[in-house]
Amino acid sequence: MPRTFAAVYQSPVRRPKTLPPPPPRRGRQGLDFGRVVFVTQMRYVQWLDLTDNAIQIIPNLDKYTALEGLELARNKISRISTTAFKKLTRLKYLDLSHNSFTDWAHINPKILLQTLLRLKTLKFSHNNLAIFTGKESQMRVTSSSLEDLQLSSCGIRQFDGKALMGFKRLQNLDLSFNRIKWMDDLSSPTLTTLDVSYCDIDSMNPNALRNLPFLTTLKLSGNTQFAVNHGNLTSESLQVFEAAYCSLTMPGLHGFPNLTYANLRGNKIVTLKERTFLKNKFLVELDLSANEIRDIHPQAFIAARELAFVNLSTNSLQGTLPWNAFSTNYNLKTLDLSVNRLQSVGNLSILMLENLDLSQCQIREISKDSLTGLPWLAHLNLSHNPLENIPDNIQSWNLRDLDLSYCRLSLLTNETFKRFPEIGSINLIGNRFINPFKINMFDYNDRLDSLKLADNPWICDCYSESFKIFWEFLTNYPVKVTQSEQGDIKCMSPDSLAGKSWIKACHQVWYPSDEAENSFGLTHYGTALLILIITAAGIFAIVGGIKHSIKKRMKEEHEEIQSEMGRTYETHSRVEFQQRENFDFGTPGSPELRPPRTTERERSESQATQPPTYEEAMEMLSGSREDIVSRAGVEDSVDSEQDNDSMNSNSETIHSGEYSVGSDDSDDERGASKPLSKHTK
Repeated sequence: MPRTFAAVYQSPVRRPKTLPPPPPRRGRQGLDFGRVVFVTQMRYVQWLDLTDNAIQIIPNLDKYTALEGLELARNKISRISTTAFKKLTRLKYLDLSHNSFTDWAHINPKILLQTLLRLKTLKFSHNNLAIFTGKESQMRVTSSSLEDLQLSSCGIRQFDGKALMGFKRLQNLDLSFNRIKWMDDLSSPTLTTLDVSYCDIDSMNPNALRNLPFLTTLKLSGNTQFAVNHGNLTSESLQVFEAAYCSLTMPGLHGFPNLTYANLRGNKIVTLKERTFLKNKFLVELDLSANEIRDIHPQAFIAARELAFVNLSTNSLQGTLPWNAFSTNYNLKTLDLSVNRLQSVGNLSILMLENLDLSQCQIREISKDSLTGLPWLAHLNLSHNPLENIPDNIQSWNLRDLDLSYCRLSLLTNETFKRFPEIGSINLIGNRFINPFKINMFDYNDRLDSLKLADNPWICDCYSESFKIFWEFLTNYPVKVTQSEQGDIKCMSPDSLAGKSWIKACHQVWYPSDEAENSFGLTHYGTALLILIITAAGIFAIVGGIKHSIKKRMKEEHEEIQSEMGRTYETHSRVEFQQRENFDFGTPGSPELRPPRTTERERSESQATQPPTYEEAMEMLSGSREDIVSRAGVEDSVDSEQDNDSMNSNSETIHSGEYSVGSDDSDDERGASKPLSKHTK
């Protein structure tokens, strides 16, 4: 599936004249040629990325008139038509690297660049172009606006100075990783940076740089056969010279009077002779590491008074470095002499030196006056040396960091660090100390805040008071050993404590109360947790019991209400029944009852004198039930107003309405009403 590309389009706002850096390839809004999605306002697109789309023929881009950046890298383009970029008059950045170009004739460089009048950056890297010359007019690349031309890894074997004649503003030319073997008569009035590193150059014409008046940076690193004789190359304007991993046998910097940086790492320089850098008065940084330097003349650096950084590591320096080798370099801040064969520090005199690295130098001794000539020394690295002793009263008033790790030190005295008043960090890792130090050894080191003691064969006598005092000195404020470093300080003996950190081995002896408190704390926390669990269970049980009792109580109340209602209903039913039984329908004085409801079928005259049927009696009873209940309520209200004596009486006469017993409509069966007898309460 072809890779998608994006186009960045904006409103027609004027852009700055300088070329902006290419935007990131991911996450842009716009087009996708794999799916052929078009932007409606193509004339406003300013950056178009078609990288990695397997394009063989450049598509029609005439509608992108505002385009300033075009990326066509990692495609399969092998030809460019003369009209491919005709309408892209604002184009400033064109990337055609990683394509299939094999011949300049297929690119039409002369016509191509004449149409792109604003082009500033052109990338043709990783194409197989083979040559880059200006001998044939058809292949000559010309441009009045191009500033950056990148032709790295193009398999170029032939290159001559005439190839640059067609560029009026070219500043950066990258020809690295090609097969160029010779450079001669380069000419460009504007070129500032030339990169021919990792080619096959073995030599250069002494006048190769003469016609490059503004050249400031020359990169020749990785040309393993490149070597120059003394003063061969010359350039009045050159400031940066990189020739690492070549075959130089001498620095050869005489021809660069304005040089400020030189990287000569990994060459075959054996000696630095007198006045080697006589013409390099502005040299600030010099890297001579990984050479074969065995000897340095005391006057080698005498004229390079602007030197601030010198790297002489990984060489073959032996014995003692001359004390005055850098005595005239008043601006020297950093000197790296690591990985050499120096056996003594000597008495160097470098007035403004701040950083000195003497690690892995086979140094066996250091005198008490070794640092006297370094009054502003702040960082000293003496690690990985077979150093067995540090002399008493060694002096450095401004030293802040001292690295003595992985030496062979076994003894320090009260006078060792006495004259290091500004010392803040001392690294003693990997030495042979067995007994803890006395804290008065650091009485004069008020600024000490880091003391590294790991990887030493410590004997842990936990019952020694001095051992505990030294531990508290390390861990109390101001802390000298961080929490993470405390676990790295381990006991070597006795065997029962071997491999344990100091604090683990001796904590129980030093702080027995803490152990008891810790054990009590664990028990206390366990008990508290158990109590918490029991309390929670009790609370749940109580809540459950309360809920159960509430439900039970509500149930009992409900049952009691139902029972009371039943009893009330039963009582009223009994009263009514008794009232009915006491009714004497044949007695003359009985109350007159209401006429019963007539049934659907009128009784005959023969049935008028007979007792009522069961159904008729029930109808009569239900009809008078409400009157009986109302009369019973009246009796209750009257009884509450009578005296206590009257309340004890068995019965009470209550005058109530009369019940009429109606007969049929016939005149013969109409009878006078009779009053009812008294009711018994």
